[in-house]
Amino acid sequence: MAQSGSLPSDDDLVAGTLKGERQAFDLLVERYQKLVYSIAYRIVDNHTDTDDLVQMIFLRAYSGLKTFLAGTDFKTWLYTVAVNTSLNARKQTRRQRELVLQAASSAPTESHPDPGGGIASEEMKAGIEKAIHMLPEEQRLALLLRIRDGLTHEQIAKICGCPVATITSRLFLARKKLEGLLREFNT
Repeated sequence: MAQSGSLPSDDDLVAGTLKGERQAFDLLVERYQKLVYSIAYRIVDNHTDTDDLVQMIFLRAYSGLKTFLAGTDFKTWLYTVAVNTSLNARKQTRRQRELVLQAASSAPTESHPDPGGGIASEEMKAGIEKAIHMLPEEQRLALLLRIRDGLTHEQIAKICGCPVATITSRLFLARKKLEGLLREFNT
């Protein structure tokens, strides 16, 4: 690991972990916990599930660390683990979630007069989130990685395991579809 006083690189921490230094992996978890939580939450859209999922992602990362190629970008590799694990978890719970959403949408609601400001912007945010969730999964994932995480097309392509041109196309289609959905909501 790096000398004291300087922060160890991801490569140093991976090497330390592979040598059995638990503290090295703890530092990787500390370094990337917020990022992994953010990725998982955007995919599963539930804080309780996300807490469990973050632990699962780091367990998978730890057990899969032997497959990590030294010299490649650890952050991108971890992103891939987080995205794939989160997508798999969402697929497993999708049916249950749809049943809950159906039950919630058919429940009676009370109407109360709106006491004041801020509601319009909250409704706008909710509308945008709803529209994003209506995008096809591949487009939504590419869009979220680009606009919320600021990743480049190349980084997104590595995470999704497809060519950069495919990501460019997905982003274009996502933006066009999102624009149409938002127009529908405003009419």
